[in-house]
Amino acid sequence: MRDPQVALVYLSDRRVAYSSIAFHMIRGYLAEARVPHAVYFLEEGTLTSEKPVPPPSKVPVWLVSLPYEVLYADLVKALDASGVPPLREKRRGSPLVVAGGPAVTANPLPLFDIVDAFLIGELEPVFDDLLEAFQAGSPQARLQEIAGVRGVLTPALPRKVRRVYQADLDDSWYPVEQRVPRGVEPVWGRSYMLETTRGCARMCRFCMEGVIFRPKRDRSYARLKELLEEGVEASGVGKVSFYSLAFFDSPHAEKILAYAVERGLEVSVPSLRAETITRERARLISMGGQRTITIAPETGSCRLGRAINKCIGVEGTLRAVEEALEGGIRNVKLYLIVGFPGETEEDLRETLYLVGTVGKLIARSGGTLKVSINPFIPKPATPLQWAPLPDRKRVAEASARIAREARMHGGRASTYDPKWAIAQAVLSRGDEKLGRAIIAWAHRGARLGTFHRALREAGVEISEYTGGWPPDYTPPWHNYIEHPYASLRNLRLEYEAYLRIAESR
Repeated sequence: MRDPQVALVYLSDRRVAYSSIAFHMIRGYLAEARVPHAVYFLEEGTLTSEKPVPPPSKVPVWLVSLPYEVLYADLVKALDASGVPPLREKRRGSPLVVAGGPAVTANPLPLFDIVDAFLIGELEPVFDDLLEAFQAGSPQARLQEIAGVRGVLTPALPRKVRRVYQADLDDSWYPVEQRVPRGVEPVWGRSYMLETTRGCARMCRFCMEGVIFRPKRDRSYARLKELLEEGVEASGVGKVSFYSLAFFDSPHAEKILAYAVERGLEVSVPSLRAETITRERARLISMGGQRTITIAPETGSCRLGRAINKCIGVEGTLRAVEEALEGGIRNVKLYLIVGFPGETEEDLRETLYLVGTVGKLIARSGGTLKVSINPFIPKPATPLQWAPLPDRKRVAEASARIAREARMHGGRASTYDPKWAIAQAVLSRGDEKLGRAIIAWAHRGARLGTFHRALREAGVEISEYTGGWPPDYTPPWHNYIEHPYASLRNLRLEYEAYLRIAESR
């Protein structure tokens, strides 16, 4: 076997890796193209592999997926564990670290000092071009070649790039075989992950993935059926997990769900839009063995719902829960966000009323309510990227009140630490100054308690990234990235529309 030309470095353990459709996609692409490659997992601070492979420092190109900002420190840990300098300027392209994924597609600037090249967008349209660029003889030549691939941003040779995306999902390769090794149990169990839709047409003003993966694209029913049949057999499983941002927004979702149930497969569906839930759809989900559905109204306030462009409220959520209960579902999980700009005590009381009313309804049916309560975090490339992070104490108090309301009706609640929200906001809205701070934070264990200290030592002022910005301010990532269907001008107009609604009384 030839020495590996590419290392797929997954920044978590293999249990998480085999739960990731991105992992199966990248690994499958490399295998399909017969590219000599090695796969590494970051486990307890060490890069491990499933078979004998060279040290990762000896592989010329690293591919890294970064869906979340908190993984930035894990990238530093992986480089450290391999004896590779985290600073890009010290590596001089050997190995060449290429990163992609939602977090860096929205804003790669915090990693400019660490990563050699970023894929802004989706892999399918440029995979062959990337592989050809990887063949160049020297690290400098590889960097020059990859810098010319569309959608690729290289900090050493910066230019403004346009996000790339796969226009036709039916025409794209898909990882049919998603086998999991013995002894590895994926986070959500063994199943075949089937992406039905990519992108979203809803344009919720706070949702980063809903913006950066536009436009919405659907696989045809014929292709979904073909992939389901082949994938379940090739993966050796009896369960299919459907994957999308809004499952029933696909015109073929109900039909492919019914087909999976008819075949006797277990099914798993992602978070559902409340207005798309019907009794029949709930019945199909229940027949497929799923006992809990997740709905994300975000808030019980109709005014805030209109402002975020997701007007569900109490009435819409109750109707969805009633349909679910009548269809055989007994357990419901609600996703809520507190601290939206302009949120008032009255808005919070409406959310409390939502939780209490839904809790009573589910309790009477013998089911369980779960509530996930999260602080609003302004994300890059969204209409609310100009908004400030909400006050930490106010978020903590509001979250505690909602959690108490859920428990009063036999429900369970989980909250997100507002201190972590600060770290996430800084990492997501950061600029080139953050690179050395991320390295310092990783060297301190990447714990919450060391985040502020690492940034202070690097001369980074946290308030620069957590405060609000005027709408005429141009966030720095827009100087490097152009998003189709989400121009800077349109994002500004959407933010101004939010402010008009949120400030109305």
